[in-house]
Amino acid sequence: MQIQTRSGSAIFPAALTSDGGRLWFIDNIRWLMIVLVVMFHLSLTYGQVGDWYYTENRALDPASQIIFVAFITFTQAYFMGLLFLIAGYFAPGSYDKKGMGRFVLDRSARLGIPTLVHMGLLQPLITAIAWFFNPRNPMPTLTGYWHYIKSFQFVTYSGPLWFALALLIFILLYAGIRRLLSFIRPSSPRPPRSTTVTHPWVILSIIVLAVISFFVRLVYPFGTSVFNMKLCFFPQYIFLFSVGIVAYRRNWFLNIPYSFGIAWFKMAWLVGIPFWIMLILLGGALTNMTPYYGGLYWQAAAYAFWESFFCIGICLGLLVLFREKFNRQGKIAGFLTRNAFAVYVFHAPILVGLTLLAREIPLRPLLKTFLMTLIVLPSCFGLSDLLRRIPLWRKVF
Repeated sequence: MQIQTRSGSAIFPAALTSDGGRLWFIDNIRWLMIVLVVMFHLSLTYGQVGDWYYTENRALDPASQIIFVAFITFTQAYFMGLLFLIAGYFAPGSYDKKGMGRFVLDRSARLGIPTLVHMGLLQPLITAIAWFFNPRNPMPTLTGYWHYIKSFQFVTYSGPLWFALALLIFILLYAGIRRLLSFIRPSSPRPPRSTTVTHPWVILSIIVLAVISFFVRLVYPFGTSVFNMKLCFFPQYIFLFSVGIVAYRRNWFLNIPYSFGIAWFKMAWLVGIPFWIMLILLGGALTNMTPYYGGLYWQAAAYAFWESFFCIGICLGLLVLFREKFNRQGKIAGFLTRNAFAVYVFHAPILVGLTLLAREIPLRPLLKTFLMTLIVLPSCFGLSDLLRRIPLWRKVF
């Protein structure tokens, strides 16, 4: 396995082993997930599924609608959870090295500042862009902006930066728990000890995660949010962040056998796709989606199980696949890594602006999504790279 060393990016903690080696495959997974975030939001724009700042109202044929729903559903099942898993993996080592005070301050700055940038600057910018293309929308004014700030309305407008805000909360809870445990049972940080994951552990994890998700969705079904956080998905995020912490201590990322991870990856696709199709057809999704959103319905229980199974299988597979096949970087991958989080922060106004600019182009939604992906992704990475050339922005992003 090829492991090299170099400095980390400004916002994502450096993907380093305990001896300082760089885990290139983690960097590559990170930027791939950010690319999927942009594609996901483009699919919301043209697929008319879910919530996004701007959705284009064009007729969708049944085949296109199925493709959009499938891409959004399968992607939603794992991509943000995988980012939480990776974040959890690197939390213990950073805490061990920096101590609680510096660890908390560092993560608060790296996650809190981008969140405030979106709330205070990018959200109003998106509002202004929407007004520019459609003057029938409320015109943004300085008075309105000041009310937005002083009334604390901005705290509910984290947009895509809900991830950074949630991760900051997880980090603070982790630091607080470790501090409390240090008083109860003082001990020096333990170096990672190599163990591996077993099939019974994976099966138990799928069942536990599915059960917790089902019960949470009795209270917070799909479509509900608290401070812009869709709590229906948070059992997965909390579970995987916690698994990441355990994975670091047991060195799982480097020791999961390739054949083991690939077996679950294959099962996720070979079992997950027909299971999802049967669930859609037998559960009446073509006429009524409500039973899938949460509640005492067999569809909600089955969907929670499918989601947990697919998520864990894909996460295991991507980790070993990238570790063995994509554990290196050239100029392009290095560029994508350096700018990945900045793209996450700034992609919303860029995407909204470009899709509104192209709103009158009469193309089929699937074709338009493909073409806009070729325009939006380079624009996001290019602008992010330009912003990061400014010394102050580079320190933050």
